[in-house]
Amino acid sequence: MLSNIKTIDELFSLWKQDRPNYNPFSNDGILVQEAWDKASPQIAFILKESNDDFVDIRGRAWGPGGNSPCFWRNLNIWKYVVTSLFRKESPSLEQAMVVKEEPLGDVAYVNLKKKAECKSTSYDPDISKYIEDDWSFLSRQIEIISPKFLFFCGSFRFVQAKMEFTSIGQGVFRVGDQIAVDFFHPSCRKGYNETFSLLKNRLGCLKLSS
Repeated sequence: MLSNIKTIDELFSLWKQDRPNYNPFSNDGILVQEAWDKASPQIAFILKESNDDFVDIRGRAWGPGGNSPCFWRNLNIWKYVVTSLFRKESPSLEQAMVVKEEPLGDVAYVNLKKKAECKSTSYDPDISKYIEDDWSFLSRQIEIISPKFLFFCGSFRFVQAKMEFTSIGQGVFRVGDQIAVDFFHPSCRKGYNETFSLLKNRLGCLKLSS
């Protein structure tokens, strides 16, 4: 029973035994455990699949560079907005421009598709098939990580029918005691100012507390 699995390492070991063709396997999840333990709130970014050779994700902080110049910078900005509002502070664009250059390690990063195929683009029916095949593993991974925020980066539509979401605003939902956000992929061709303002407006009406 997957409910008896308590760690990501145990889960991945079983997952890879069950799916030996997932090679390489996307080694994702909490980036830096010590930083995650201190994070408030704890945020998991949910993406579709690994890009290019980005496979070993856990165990270090990332950014600000990468395959996309804006990928980690956007994740940093979005984490900053969520964290500020959670702490009942007002995020500023000026500060967001500062924090976007910092290494990011105190979040979780989860790919829905665990078979890393080193592709630069995703095929929606392919992602949907992997979710159908692996949902029991994926849902257990999210349960083990247990974030306060599920931040879906262009991936919400793939899991919308798998979880019980209650809408509380445009692109914002409750799922159990968690908050879910349906937002852009971090490599989206939108300016930092635009996504900062949009996310701040979407979340600003929430009465967030720890």
